[in-house]
Amino acid sequence: SWLDAQFAMTPSLTSPYTLANSNGSRREPRHYIWWENALSAPDQLRQRVAFALSQIFVVSDLDFALGNAQYGMSNYYDMLINNAFGNYRNLLEEVTLHPVMGVYLSMVRNEKANPAENIRPDENYAREVLQLFSIGLFELDSSGRPTPANNPTPAYTQQTVEEYARVFTGWNFPNARSWTDTRITNENYLSRMVPDETFHDTGSKTLLNGVVLPAGQSTAKDMSDALDTIFNHPNVGPFIGRQLIQRLVTSNPSAAYVSRVASVFNNNGNGVRGDLRAVINAILIDDEAQNGQLANPDFGKIREPVIKFTHFFRALDGTPGPLADGVHSTADFTVDRIDEATGQAVMSSRSVFNFYLPDNPLTNGSNLQSPENQIMTETNIGATHNNYHHQVYRFHNRADLSDDNPRVTVIDLEPLAALARSSDDVMDWIDLVFFSGAMPTDIREVIKQHLNTIRITNSDGLFARAQDALFLSITSPASNFQH
Repeated sequence: SWLDAQFAMTPSLTSPYTLANSNGSRREPRHYIWWENALSAPDQLRQRVAFALSQIFVVSDLDFALGNAQYGMSNYYDMLINNAFGNYRNLLEEVTLHPVMGVYLSMVRNEKANPAENIRPDENYAREVLQLFSIGLFELDSSGRPTPANNPTPAYTQQTVEEYARVFTGWNFPNARSWTDTRITNENYLSRMVPDETFHDTGSKTLLNGVVLPAGQSTAKDMSDALDTIFNHPNVGPFIGRQLIQRLVTSNPSAAYVSRVASVFNNNGNGVRGDLRAVINAILIDDEAQNGQLANPDFGKIREPVIKFTHFFRALDGTPGPLADGVHSTADFTVDRIDEATGQAVMSSRSVFNFYLPDNPLTNGSNLQSPENQIMTETNIGATHNNYHHQVYRFHNRADLSDDNPRVTVIDLEPLAALARSSDDVMDWIDLVFFSGAMPTDIREVIKQHLNTIRITNSDGLFARAQDALFLSITSPASNFQH
C-alpha cells in the first residue's frame, strides 16, 4: 500500500525553483532544490528512483557548456523524475532527444558524412546508448551474466556503432535559427531537439539483430525505429534491472533476483515490456530485498555519500540556518560542492561512466562488486569525516551561530541528549535510526566504554555524550553499510 501511494504521488520537480533562482549559469539553486526534495518532498520513492536513473543516463554539469545551462540540467533531471515510473522505451527517447544529452554526448548537430569536407557522423552517443544506457558490452543471460561465461560474445561491433551514428544525424537545438546558429541560450535546452532533414543520412542502415532500416526514411522515423531495436534487445531487462537493484537495494544481487526483475521488465503481467513502475515494485518486494542476508549471504551495499548525508539530516531534523533562506548547506561545503568532500554531487560526475562503475570490485581480485567503494578514497573519507565533525560539534541546536556560519544546516541533538544518561539507551536509538538495528557489537561496545567516561553533572554532560555517541557512530566503517 505504501508503494502504491508513492507511485500515485504528484512529482516534486526542480525546474520551478531553478528558473526562479538561477541566472542559468549559477549551479547552486539546482543542487539546493534537489536536497530540499530529497529531505522533504512526499514523493520519496520517485525522488530516489530519479537519482538512480541519473547515474545510468549520465550527464554532468562539469561540462563547460552544461555548467552554464542549469535551466537545461534541471529540466533534464525533471524529465527523469517524470519518467521514473513510466516506460523505459519512452524514457530512452526522452533521453536521446534532450538537448542536454545532445551536448554532453555530442549528438546535437551530428551530420551525415561529407567526405569532401572530412565530415563523418559522430559516434559518441551511438556508442554510449548501447554500452551504458541499454544493453552493455556483451550478450547477457537472463540474470545479467555475460554469456558464454568463459568467452563472452560482444553485444555489438564497431560497425554497429557506425550504423547507429548514421541514424542519430540531423538533430538540432529547438528554436535554433539555423544549423550553425551560435546564439544558444538556456531556452534552447528546455524542449526536445528538432530534426533537420538536410543533415540526416537517408541511406539504409543495418542495426542490432540484423534489423535493416530502409533508405529514404526521415530523421525522426530512423531514430524511432533504431530505439525500438535497442528496446527489444533481450539484454535490456537484465542490464537495466541489475543496475537499478544495485542503486536501490544491494551491490551483489543473486542471479535469480536479477532474472525475476528482468522477467518483469520483459512482461509486467499484462503483456507490456519496459514498465518501470512494475520493475521498481518487483525490485523492492522481492524476497531477497525483504530478507537480505537470509536470502543472499552477499547481500548489502555501501551507501552513497549523498544518500548518507540525506539520512543524517532527516534523522536529526536538519533545518537550514537562520540566514540560509531555506537552503541546506553542510558544515564545510555548500551542497553544490559536496563532491569536494565525498566525490559525489548530483549530475556532476567526472565522466559518462558515473561516479563509479557498476562492476567495481570490493577489493582487488574480489568476486564481489562494490560500485560506491570506488570513490571511498582516503581523501574523500577524511574530508567527509571532518564535515560530520564540524556539523556535530558546531552546527547544532545549542550552538551560538552569531559567531559561526548562520547559513549551515543545524541538527537537533536533544532527542539523543534526553537518552544519554544511559549509554545503552542512546546507543539503542542510534542503532535503530542509523544502522537498522544491525550495528556491530564490537563498535557499539567501544563507543559505550567511551561514553561511560564522560561525567554527567548537568545537561552539558548529557549533550557531550550525545555528540560523541553520534560522531563516533556516524564515522565508523559500519555506518557506510546499507542493511
